[in-house]
Amino acid sequence: IFGYLNYLVKRDRRFIADILINGLHRLEYRGYDSSGIAFDGDNVNENSNSERTCILVRQKGKVEELEHAVKILSGINWEGEYTVHVGIAHTRWATHGEPNAVNSHPQRSDDLNQFVCVHNGIITNYKDIKQYL
Repeated sequence: IFGYLNYLVKRDRRFIADILINGLHRLEYRGYDSSGIAFDGDNVNENSNSERTCILVRQKGKVEELEHAVKILSGINWEGEYTVHVGIAHTRWATHGEPNAVNSHPQRSDDLNQFVCVHNGIITNYKDIKQYL
């Protein structure tokens, strides 16, 4: 698991994505079945109370495959600078479930990515949590 919070320092989205991907490369020995990242979307407006979107990319295979999938994303303003930005990344070694994009992390709450999360290990009370959410 690798997280990134940018607060009050101007960074463009390409820099932020590169930080997340480079962090995963360093962690790849801990899991290499699949990987994924999530970061703030293009509607980030620091002077607005509007809801933010979350860009989520998950890929089966090594981190370099995720890196390629991120590089070919379309419709993203990579050069836009932000002073507040957050991202999270994860590599997975499958213990339960097939190694594929659906089972990789970050996991999302719904199709709108209202929230995303990552974890290591097995969540034994997942049915209770799913019912609660």
